[in-house]
Amino acid sequence: MLFKTAKKINKYFFYGWIVLLTATVATFFSSPGQTYSISAFIGNYITDFGYSRTYMSTIYSGATILSGLLMIFMGKSVDRFGSRNMLIVATVFLALTTFFNSTVVNIPMIFIGFFLLRFWGQGSMTLIPSTLVPQWFEKQRAFALSIVSMGTILGNLLVPIANTYMINNYNWRVAWQVWGVGLIVILLPLVIVTVINKPEDLSLLPDNQKALNKETADLELANIEKTSFTLKEATKTREFWFIGLISMVTPLVTTGMMFHFYSLMGTKNVAETQTAFIIGLMALPGLLSPIVSKVIIDRYSPRIIMLFTLLTIALDLLFMIFVSSVIGAGLFIIIYGFATIIQTISLNVIWVQYFGRKYLGSIRGSATVFAVFGSAFGPVPFGMSFDVTGTYVPAFVIMSIATICALVLAWFIKQPLKTS
Repeated sequence: MLFKTAKKINKYFFYGWIVLLTATVATFFSSPGQTYSISAFIGNYITDFGYSRTYMSTIYSGATILSGLLMIFMGKSVDRFGSRNMLIVATVFLALTTFFNSTVVNIPMIFIGFFLLRFWGQGSMTLIPSTLVPQWFEKQRAFALSIVSMGTILGNLLVPIANTYMINNYNWRVAWQVWGVGLIVILLPLVIVTVINKPEDLSLLPDNQKALNKETADLELANIEKTSFTLKEATKTREFWFIGLISMVTPLVTTGMMFHFYSLMGTKNVAETQTAFIIGLMALPGLLSPIVSKVIIDRYSPRIIMLFTLLTIALDLLFMIFVSSVIGAGLFIIIYGFATIIQTISLNVIWVQYFGRKYLGSIRGSATVFAVFGSAFGPVPFGMSFDVTGTYVPAFVIMSIATICALVLAWFIKQPLKTS
């Protein structure tokens, strides 16, 4: 029934745009598992349960590491069962997870809650859309992925304010429950009625280039398999490891910083209500991401783009050390948001560009481990920095050095060649 409806729609415009819309909404609903959302709850956990920032950071990091290790299996499941089925599963389990988090009363429950949020939210609900969309777009891949990133951008812009409002006017348990209802009522039906795994299922090509009969579609699928790296082949290339390590930087810095952002802004003389607004500013540069993808990412090599973004991030982190006002904090976060959104889109493009479409789920699932480990370790140096020195200066110096190391790796990446 879905295929028949999709073919009818495709007579008027490319059905891939509908898949893209759903993927973008799904990315937005990864928010419950993202640090920019969870950070709004941390202060309440510390106040209600009496734990230190370092201890909460360690619990969060441990849960994130565990979820990262299991993302390999999610990637393989996407390849085996398809993005559609796994997106339905992820939506249901993330909704159940948010309801569970509304009931936590001790550290074991908080750890389990963090783990499930990171696995089904930050991990699965970003991996699956970023694997689904490249199946439908080739020439417009960077543009399409920039649209998907709008889900995260809108999440950054709206969710911290929404969470702060719900927590202050109701309580943090109600806030978690609202997310669960939203996932079931909004995202789940949308996924069920719109998502198809790839254009070849409708006898189409990516970008709706031309209609195909079944025989030609089968030939296209055979060509995709011929030119795609398996996970085993990909891991034998230098680029897999270098790009993976580079992909650690943004989640390392962002997660660490956002996990402690309300405390960080307190050291910069910024009030809590202003802090929620400043977090949203990080998303503003992302509103230009579709234009940026056309002007920059489609025209220049990923290596050049990543050299630029990594240098920008490193300098911006050093600038943050000297910030002492709302204006300075806002300028820092806008620059950081601009650099990281270009970095994220470039990384999403490069995985499919370098390693092909066929085994993208398992490759991205394995590569996601790098990003998740970055997310896991990020909060710890920030928490230790504050607990030991009362400031976050040492953490920002460390993060700037880590970014420079990634820049060196980016200098050496190039298109890998698949051997017969």
